[in-house]
Amino acid sequence: MASTISRKQVASRKLLWVGPLTLIVAALVNSLIRTLAVAFLGVPESFASLQLPSVIGSTIFFVLLALLAFVLVSRFAQRPIQFYRVLALIALCLSLLTPIMALTGLFPAPGMNLPIFWTMLTMHIITAALVVGLLTTLTRK
Repeated sequence: MASTISRKQVASRKLLWVGPLTLIVAALVNSLIRTLAVAFLGVPESFASLQLPSVIGSTIFFVLLALLAFVLVSRFAQRPIQFYRVLALIALCLSLLTPIMALTGLFPAPGMNLPIFWTMLTMHIITAALVVGLLTTLTRK
């Protein structure tokens, strides 16, 4: 008897436009969050990790890693959407360690304070939600 569990399929061709869209949206949103944090939370523009080129560059790098992971998961996993969501949640939790360690002094980040910490956490969480949401929604068959 055939399995009644539905397998979510991923349309790999859609990644040709979803991938760049995800990159652009994530970079723009992180730039906006950084700009708002500088304007309203008193986050210093001179903080190395929150300078605009650093924000855009690191966002692009990590979204490219997320895209690569998505391609691999969609190729090899039996239930790619569910597996990718779990993988992305684990990656998000690991990425949150950097600002937490910087705030507690376990990671060298001169000038780290609470507004910078909350800005970085917000950027991580919103970017993860955007990337997972766009990739798992827009690439379904």
